Amino acid sequence: MSGDAPRAEAPPAGVGQEGLAAHLFLAPHYDDVALSCGGTVAALADAGERPLIVTVFGGEPTTTDLTAFARWQHERWGTGAGDTIATRLAEDRAAAASLGCETRTLPFLDAIYRGEGYLSDAALFGPILAADAPLAGQIAATIAALPEVTPSALPTVYVPLAIGDHVDHQLVYRAGQLLAARGWRAFAYEDFPYAVLGDAAARRRATVKGEVGPPELRSIAATLSRRIAAIAAYRSQLPVIFRFTDDWRAAVAESARAPGGGGGAVEHFWPLLGRA
Repeated sequence: MSGDAPRAEAPPAGVGQEGLAAHLFLAPHYDDVALSCGGTVAALADAGERPLIVTVFGGEPTTTDLTAFARWQHERWGTGAGDTIATRLAEDRAAAASLGCETRTLPFLDAIYRGEGYLSDAALFGPILAADAPLAGQIAATIAALPEVTPSALPTVYVPLAIGDHVDHQLVYRAGQLLAARGWRAFAYEDFPYAVLGDAAARRRATVKGEVGPPELRSIAATLSRRIAAIAAYRSQLPVIFRFTDDWRAAVAESARAPGGGGGAVEHFWPLLGRA
């Protein structure tokens, strides 16, 4: 990042009312929040702030309609057509137990299950198809209608910055901007591991310039180990996610190192301005 390093801050206080979620963390896929900002989720849980992780693209596909690309992804994960979602849900519950939070899954389908539109990694990490553009508004409307949300006490919502340009991350980012435009307090988290691969982080920050405010840091010195434990719960995903390193735990810890050698561990968040 350019300029002065942002100051590390404690997580903001939420509404904390019985039955409501003070903080909603939107995960495009089952592992994204634990990977990117699980330390903040755990810190909020420890403070009694009732964080809720909502997996957006968690729907069950029709196994008879899977493309060859979707079947190849299942092979990489070591899952079958009929048990992939069950496996990922079980992993998600284990991760949430490590973080001390609740979870909810929405029925939107992962891009690899949305017909013939995304049949390669190049397509997955590229422009959103025109047919998918309305999904951002649908996601925002679904989040606003959750039983954990009330218009008189809106929770803080967290979405991916969409570093790496995965189309599902881009859609959830757009949904966050729509919510911010409606008055929600909203932040974008730094997508890991994409944020440490090549120039993906710099390219995405340039793309969203003017849509987000200056970055903030949240201290996770006391909860980094819980983030790592939560990531470890996603056993089917680890070999694919961390194929770039022989020591993924060290890679996570290094990514959380505070800028400037100040010590401690942090996670990065950008306030959304509602301008996407």
